[in-house]
Amino acid sequence: QVAPPGTGILQRVNHINDYEYELGQRADNFDLLAESAICLGRSFCDVIGQVGSNWVHCNGTSPYDIVQICDEISAAAGARFFMAGQCLVDGLRAIGAERITVANGYYRPDWSEGINGYLEAAGFEILWAGDLIDQGLVADQAEKLRIEDDTLWDYPNHLMVAAAVDAHQRAPEADAVVQTGAGFRMMQVVDTVEGQIRKPVVASDFALYWAMLRHMGLAAAPGHGHLLSTLS
Repeated sequence: QVAPPGTGILQRVNHINDYEYELGQRADNFDLLAESAICLGRSFCDVIGQVGSNWVHCNGTSPYDIVQICDEISAAAGARFFMAGQCLVDGLRAIGAERITVANGYYRPDWSEGINGYLEAAGFEILWAGDLIDQGLVADQAEKLRIEDDTLWDYPNHLMVAAAVDAHQRAPEADAVVQTGAGFRMMQVVDTVEGQIRKPVVASDFALYWAMLRHMGLAAAPGHGHLLSTLS
């Protein structure tokens, strides 16, 4: 949808039995990221993107550590390797944001604590952060689980828009709104959100696409927000 016509896409899922997206499971299987990247590199991929923002902090790693790890995996795979959580950092830096407000969406408390701490370690000042429950958009964790079961983690557009707009309203002086979870497909609503708040949004899904396309020297298709438009 966002890459130029003719761009080929391959996917490899990590093989983890009974995977429930827990931080401990990610830490225990962190080495599988390199295995998957090497397989994709051998399949002639030129750039590799890792989905899931919380992998960058599941082992207590800092942004500096993750840059080093990405360099090592890139060398082993023979193709540039990007991690989604670090792409949030890189995207914010690219647009000159320093103060941010964070919509943690469907995140569990330990996920929010980890990624918000990672963003602070990268030098950003968080003026406000909260999830859908904090924002009053869902009642409790049970409602989140029902939505995830019904949609296979493809949250409805109205919740994504409401969460990002609310995060802006909580801290309108912030330079940008950050949305931290790839289960929110923000690329499809970012133009709507930015049109309402008049501030840039940097989200987990399209920050990764931005980094990959930028590495390839490719422009993004129009209509997907400010960050991707900087590639045109």
